[in-house]
Amino acid sequence: MITDALRTEYEHRFSLYDTDGDGYLTAQDFTERARRMADAAGEPAESPKAQAVHAGMRNIFEQLAALTDVDAEGRLDREQFIAAFVRASESGDIGRMVWPSIAATVALADTDDDGVVNRAEFTALQRATGFSDAQAEQAFAALDRDGDGQLKVAEYRAAMRE
Repeated sequence: MITDALRTEYEHRFSLYDTDGDGYLTAQDFTERARRMADAAGEPAESPKAQAVHAGMRNIFEQLAALTDVDAEGRLDREQFIAAFVRASESGDIGRMVWPSIAATVALADTDDDGVVNRAEFTALQRATGFSDAQAEQAFAALDRDGDGQLKVAEYRAAMRE
């Protein structure tokens, strides 16, 4: 069973991933999302950071497709997307699905390459990829478990496990 709050989160993520707004997710939507993220961070498409984001997004789509019956055009609708995330969470496979993308996003957001993401870096990338400032602030506060104003990979991993 999925909570209303988690369903709302998954619906929001679906909307962010549906880059062409057609109500379906395809591999191209995830490729476009990766491009937008790299562009927002000022990373050239061929950079290692941009390539890692692209690979992470591709992995999410491939894992989602494996958990659902994609249609003949290789598309997932909103309910298939939500059901796949619920299945991945219940089976414990959610980490395998999202961790490559999260790790790549952390590296992308870490514009000064100091190994942590500060509030400004986090908020800038979140804003550029479709989140409001309020949503970015709320997410940062939830992820910054030790309250030091910096997000570390361990904090992301802990949040993902939850």
